Amino acid sequence: MNSKLITVLLVDDDEDDYFLTREYFQDLVNWKFNIVWCATYREALELIKSKKFDLYLFDYLLGAYTGMDLLEEALRLECEEPIILLTGKGDTKIAVEALRLGAADYLIKSELDSEKLERSIRYGLERTAVLKALKHSERRYRRVFEESSDFLFISDLDGKILDCNTTACNLTGYTAAQLKNSNILDLIEESGFDQQWAEIVDHNIHDFEVRLVTREGDKRYCLFYASVEVDEENRYVQGRLHDMTTRKQSERERLFSEKMAVTGRLVRMLAHEVRNPLTNVNLSAEQLEMELTDEDQKFYTQIIKRNCTRINDLITQLLMPSNSVDIELVESSINQVLDKAIETAFDRVQLKRIRIVRSYSEVDYSLPLDSTSLQMAFLNLITNAIEAMEEDRGILLIGTRSTGDLFQITFTDNGSGIGEENLEKIFEPYFTGKNTGMGIGLATTMSIIHAHHGRIDVKSVINEGTTFTISFPNNVR
Repeated sequence: MNSKLITVLLVDDDEDDYFLTREYFQDLVNWKFNIVWCATYREALELIKSKKFDLYLFDYLLGAYTGMDLLEEALRLECEEPIILLTGKGDTKIAVEALRLGAADYLIKSELDSEKLERSIRYGLERTAVLKALKHSERRYRRVFEESSDFLFISDLDGKILDCNTTACNLTGYTAAQLKNSNILDLIEESGFDQQWAEIVDHNIHDFEVRLVTREGDKRYCLFYASVEVDEENRYVQGRLHDMTTRKQSERERLFSEKMAVTGRLVRMLAHEVRNPLTNVNLSAEQLEMELTDEDQKFYTQIIKRNCTRINDLITQLLMPSNSVDIELVESSINQVLDKAIETAFDRVQLKRIRIVRSYSEVDYSLPLDSTSLQMAFLNLITNAIEAMEEDRGILLIGTRSTGDLFQITFTDNGSGIGEENLEKIFEPYFTGKNTGMGIGLATTMSIIHAHHGRIDVKSVINEGTTFTISFPNNVR
């Protein structure tokens, strides 16, 4: 016995038919019904909008309108309760169309009795309960799907993306429509991935490290997971990409800091051991020079002194990376620091006839920085760019921009580029690709940027050029 009171809206423009149908409801003694009758399409619409009913019965003929019109309008109003259409004999096509649109059932009025009515009501209510549960479950899992911090997607076996979540758009820079017109294999850049995908029917992909290429051409390091699922005998791929770019960046920075710390201790020890005898050599040269009267002989003591000074300067430069953490941050204009670095590089720019193009943001940003050390970091990047570019053909673009919670400075050249095998090593102390380089310029630069709580990234293509991007927390004043 169903003890719940079921509120029914019966829409029929024939009052006699209403009384007859009500009699059938009264015969259902194991049910409790509260029947509300209305005779017009307009009145029925207003009652449907109230959403106070558990069950609807629509007669097909409603004057100028039909029960199909009312059914379509009820579904447009997101009515989730069961709707039963009352039709005349011979209206089978209409009944089938009503079921296709979303009606729970149909009853032929001339054949209606209490038994058929009860069966139809029971089926409609049970079907609606199942559909509501499915919709609730779908909404719940769709929310999990959309709110996941991972790139989630569904694709066919060829890799064509059928569905994806919001994170997928945020991570790649593409819209949902663009992603659904693309193939997951086109977004992944990793040797061996095509082979992994080709075998996905037999072997799920688990913890496969890949590089995801964004719309802007940036590369995000991700862990790739995918498996083949079956839905009504149709196979599809359910996949996930977990972005670990930040983690890898942190690991690189931690390793870099550890290397810098070890290097710093070694350099300080060597500097102490070298400077002591160097000071003695320099003092001895000065003493000897005072005692000499022959100018030709003084020429040699001056060489000794100049080289002592040069060695001392080199030691100071070697010590710079380990001392950069001691900088004092003061609110200053980033544009002014850039301009001073460019001015310092003026001679080199003139000698190679390089063109520098400034593309600063309209806003002159002020950030907490140490002007002297940051100018040195910028100068290192400018100098490297100049050395990488051809005489008379080099163009160095220096730009600033604000993107979300980051303020960024970019140095883009059209030079020889850096090989992919060296991109991970260029910031390591004493690694250099130059014949006369010491390998401390970029290490010093990274150390200075870290001391400013910033980050430096690099993208490069051989024979096309290199872009260094420095990112600082966006503390605009």
